[in-house]
Amino acid sequence: MKKLYLFLITILLAIFSFSSANLLTENDPEYYFKKLGEVYLKYPIYGDLKSSPESFENYIHFSMDLKSEDRIIDNFNLSTGWYRSTEINEVLFRDFVLENGNLFTFGIKNYYSDYFYAQFIADFRLGDTSYFTYENYNLFNLPSLVYISLDFPTYSYLSYNKEDLSFLLGRVPLSYGTMKYNLVLSNNSPYYDTLAISYSFNDKLDYDFSVLSMVPLLSKEEYAAMADEFIALRNVFYNGLNYNPNEKLYLGLSSLNQVAGELPNPVNMFVKSDVGVYGGYMKIIPFWDINIDAEYAFNYDTNSSGYGLGLSKTFDFEGAKFKIGAERYEIEDNFFSSDYPYDNLYYRTIALSSAPGARIFFDYPFGFKYGEDSKINSVDLTLAFEKGYFSYIWDHGTNSKGMINSNIFRFLFNTKMGDFEMKWKSLKNGEEEFETFIISYLFEVNFLLP
Repeated sequence: MKKLYLFLITILLAIFSFSSANLLTENDPEYYFKKLGEVYLKYPIYGDLKSSPESFENYIHFSMDLKSEDRIIDNFNLSTGWYRSTEINEVLFRDFVLENGNLFTFGIKNYYSDYFYAQFIADFRLGDTSYFTYENYNLFNLPSLVYISLDFPTYSYLSYNKEDLSFLLGRVPLSYGTMKYNLVLSNNSPYYDTLAISYSFNDKLDYDFSVLSMVPLLSKEEYAAMADEFIALRNVFYNGLNYNPNEKLYLGLSSLNQVAGELPNPVNMFVKSDVGVYGGYMKIIPFWDINIDAEYAFNYDTNSSGYGLGLSKTFDFEGAKFKIGAERYEIEDNFFSSDYPYDNLYYRTIALSSAPGARIFFDYPFGFKYGEDSKINSVDLTLAFEKGYFSYIWDHGTNSKGMINSNIFRFLFNTKMGDFEMKWKSLKNGEEEFETFIISYLFEVNFLLP
């Protein structure tokens, strides 16, 4: 233990403070302070640059979580299996691992001026089956190395953002639209392997294009359902056109076209494929800065549809912002699924665990988080400061697995030595339930290379 403390003191003395045009997500303490009161049609968003280097600067990055978790209700077990597909409840409960199971990260960061940024970060966390079978360990008391998941990176990319053009290449979360759980492409998956491009024609019209590549492998049962020869190709193409004639009105049209088992052509990349989703959104700010949001989408293969409605307002105080919002979603059955495995609209990732052993395909709906056959009400409250935020989200309703009741309270604050977090998270889906309270401190250092 003494060696651990000496190690922490040593690396803290080597902290370098720098800023860059990197992406901000909900895991960054300053995210909501920048986002609230503004209209961002994409997630994540670009951070601010405080000082621009005249040449490339490179950093070695290291971080480590010190944490304590109290499992209040432990009524979910992630079953093992070899190359098996998952159901929506397993994907939802997996968020506990992704949010709480961090051990340490190591990698490189590189930036130039205010428009170029790149990072490759190996983020090590507990394996999915290890987290639910055992407990939530820190790095210094980890019983065995086989408890570590090797599913990394989950957040590494190269980005360029200047004037009218921006692009991303790498593994990042993505979401397009105005609502918390967008219907065509939402940030359900922890990441997408993507090439994403945005171009502004003028200050009123812009266009988004993304290529999403996923694991094309199938489970044994899915192979048996294939009527023809399996070809390991599976990609999705997102197109979005955004129009805001004034600061009170935002309109958008989008499509998500999936191409599987064959090479794509321009028609199914930009217009229509064998399976996919068309959607549209509208944001109106009629008076008193009240935001009214509406989204609609339909699967043009199964003719199933879904909609979302939202109402929110942000109050701007000196040094703080407060948002209150409520949303309603309804998604019909067969909006994402199909009898033919290659026509399922799920982003497939693969997770490997060694203790207990498992090889699991986690399938995330491209659109609405809670999946098809769902009716969900959502309420969120956020109080944001320049260096941190309080956030509470309550989701209640039903999905294909039964009753949904989700509560997430999060406090995240940036200190000079790292990020302090306190979080209470509970989820009940059908008969399964999991609830935890966690306190953590993320020590993060960036060593400037000569």
